[in-house]
Amino acid sequence: MAGINDHFTTMNVPERITFLQVDFFAEAEKATKKELNTLLSSIVSYPNENTYIQKLAIERLMDLVFLNKIKPRQALAVLIDNWDHEDVPLNITRIRSLYYLFEHEKEDIEKIFNRYLLSHEAELTAEALFHLGLINMQQGLLSLDKATSVASLEKSRSEFLSASQMIENRTDAHILSRVIGLTVNILNNVTHSLKTGLKEIAELLFKMNGFSFNFKVGPFYTGFYRILAGLAEISEQNPLSWLDFRVELSSLFHQYSLIRDQEIKDRLFLSQLSSSFLEKLNTTFFEPFFALNFSADQSRITVRLNELPQDGQEAAFLRNLLVFLETDPKKKASSESLKSQLKQLFSSASDSTIEALEAKYSGENEQMQMFKIYRELSRPSATQLDDAIIKSCLTIQTNRIYYGNFSEDDRNTFIANMLESAGLLIKDQTRKSTTETGKSAGEVDIFIQDVDHLPISLIEALNLSYVDKSYIATHINKIFTYDANGLTDNYVIVYANAKNFGSFYKAYRDFVKSHTFKYPLADLTEDSSVQYAELKKFTIVHNRNDVEVNMHHIVINLREKK
Repeated sequence: MAGINDHFTTMNVPERITFLQVDFFAEAEKATKKELNTLLSSIVSYPNENTYIQKLAIERLMDLVFLNKIKPRQALAVLIDNWDHEDVPLNITRIRSLYYLFEHEKEDIEKIFNRYLLSHEAELTAEALFHLGLINMQQGLLSLDKATSVASLEKSRSEFLSASQMIENRTDAHILSRVIGLTVNILNNVTHSLKTGLKEIAELLFKMNGFSFNFKVGPFYTGFYRILAGLAEISEQNPLSWLDFRVELSSLFHQYSLIRDQEIKDRLFLSQLSSSFLEKLNTTFFEPFFALNFSADQSRITVRLNELPQDGQEAAFLRNLLVFLETDPKKKASSESLKSQLKQLFSSASDSTIEALEAKYSGENEQMQMFKIYRELSRPSATQLDDAIIKSCLTIQTNRIYYGNFSEDDRNTFIANMLESAGLLIKDQTRKSTTETGKSAGEVDIFIQDVDHLPISLIEALNLSYVDKSYIATHINKIFTYDANGLTDNYVIVYANAKNFGSFYKAYRDFVKSHTFKYPLADLTEDSSVQYAELKKFTIVHNRNDVEVNMHHIVINLREKK
């Protein structure tokens, strides 16, 4: 039986293109890792091969690296050791691919990028500048020393700025140069223009993301902005607190890593994967960028660790996991101790559940297996949840069909779809059979659930053209009634169709603040990180049986513009 390589050599150019664009992954299922590596490396290295076919071969090579079907070292052999090409698009593909492999060959890749800076082709120089900017940004965000951090960030800002000036459509470089410039000002305690800078960056991120049709990365960009606002607050209130800055810089890199990870997943979905590859990709915690980038994995654990009480079981487990990630995976003593901690931490998870997760991630090394089991058993943090819901509300504002007197159920379905695309498990009461009359009086609009289908948060949504006090009170009390457990964070989303949004928002907020609900109000805070003219958020803290619970109110303007 002919192998995949022999099969490829019999094809003409159009057939080879179709094979690499359409049929590749179905055939790859039948091939060994060695056969796949031999095929793709020979296509890229063959001097008489069509350059577009070579570009497709590099893309498939990297897809297989992302899917853990080919080792990074094999891709590096193609992109570094055996590289001999002058074609500009082919070299741009090479630069982008090498960035993902940077942690596996740092010095050689940085030297290659620096050589591209001497190129006479502006596109190549701009691409190299942009990726050098990403490398220095990462070093700056993860540095343990303030002076080193500022120096690396300054260098990255300069590289992003040069890339954006060299090529007109480098919006990504322009935005990152502004983000890093603001971050450097914060670290240097240059605060006079922080509010203006934050507003400008919020507008740039919203334009870039809101109109991109890629809804999945939205919550991560919202988180990016939120962390910048947190850095600015530290600078204004406690400018000498480098430890606090380090926490936020690590969070900023974590958000960047999430964006990159989602971009890889989107790319893989577009690669026409076969059913078995799609099944692997659809695993909730399959994280291609994190699998390739050790620093990203560490930042993810650090971010979660900083959200937790430091004397708790989960924090102790994560501290030990960080140490374990840096040790020899063959050290069984550390492994068994950590497994014992994991079972204690998630004592409600049965042995069969943990065994099933161990089998699910059996292809990973022991460190990654442990971390992915932890991820799957844990819930999304309150911050992640908040980011996803706010972004969903921002996204609905970019779609004009939802403006004016639009169905509340259809709006809720849109929000639910956005939350699902952000990786949350959703039960949407409005997506019932059309033969039913709708949800019953006791049901809220949207449940957000964990992997065991237990509620994390409830969302109730209202269409309002004026402050209908009785209607508002009924809906808010419905959340208290249906939330039998007293969840920490629940949400009210108001789809406003009022003549004057500013006046409506103030009247709505004042009513909610003054009304006597089932559980008394303990505090009200405006969310300072949500700085939009057409979307506002405030949080009411209610005292529920001597426990403080949060009711987050998001009010969005959906009045049809005439």
